[in-house]
Amino acid sequence: GINAEYGECISAISKFNIGRKNIGDVLVLAVALALERSEATRELCSRLIADLYARVIDPVYMEDAFVVVLKQIPDLELDNPDAAENIGKFLARAIADDCFPPAFLKRLASYDLHKKSQKAVLTASSLLTMKFAMSKISNIWGLDGLDTPIKYYSNKLWFILKEYMKSCEVEEVKTSLRELDIPHFHHEIVYEAIVLAMEQRVSEFEKHAQTMIDLLQFLGKTSTITATQFESGFKRVVDDLTELTVDIPNAVALFCTFCDMCVAQSFMSVETYDKLHPNRGRKRFVSEGDGGKVKTTI
Repeated sequence: GINAEYGECISAISKFNIGRKNIGDVLVLAVALALERSEATRELCSRLIADLYARVIDPVYMEDAFVVVLKQIPDLELDNPDAAENIGKFLARAIADDCFPPAFLKRLASYDLHKKSQKAVLTASSLLTMKFAMSKISNIWGLDGLDTPIKYYSNKLWFILKEYMKSCEVEEVKTSLRELDIPHFHHEIVYEAIVLAMEQRVSEFEKHAQTMIDLLQFLGKTSTITATQFESGFKRVVDDLTELTVDIPNAVALFCTFCDMCVAQSFMSVETYDKLHPNRGRKRFVSEGDGGKVKTTI
């Protein structure tokens, strides 16, 4: 059966001489088994699909396998009345996990699918067109103890920010944060917002940085995030700069630019900026205590 050791499962599947064209049967069987189990098992199955993609199953055969799953829905519904809805969720999650391109849904229209199978495709399409779809689909099966709360909430906040970068709808972010109800962890969205801006192409950094500053200012002005949480988020970036430069070679310069923009827009006090500036030396900053406060109004 499916268990939490899906890393070992991937390794074991890879060792079987199943053949490229038949390896998709693993996906078909996994989904069929997961339909009969709990949502926690379905979450593990979704992760298994993501891990099988490209590493074990060729993308072309992955699509073929999912078509087989869709065609089996009329039979699967005999024992699992919600099969169409749940397979639609598997499909939406697989697209969110980049196992299939969104265009796969359009390609499915060319197949002669049973109306019950078409229901699954419509479910996936509906889920993918929701506001903040990726954030919601990432948790489509629920938490169920599969992640530590910190990792779970970090992932949720990351998806919320990714969606925000596309929509620039600050109210949606505020609503999502209030629904999560984790005020003690709001430093994470500050941290992730800065790092996400830094991860973009250098030529587009200032545009994305401004987008994130607009959001942070809004969350401060509406008292969604406190000054203490703002300061904690910025300090975490400073503490992680050495590690961040592994993937973002110019992380220090980008962070300094981000802080410059905050000061220029009166979002950050000069005192806080002086404390945060990496050029003063990481050890000195860490030992200096609270320092200035991040302003929550323009």
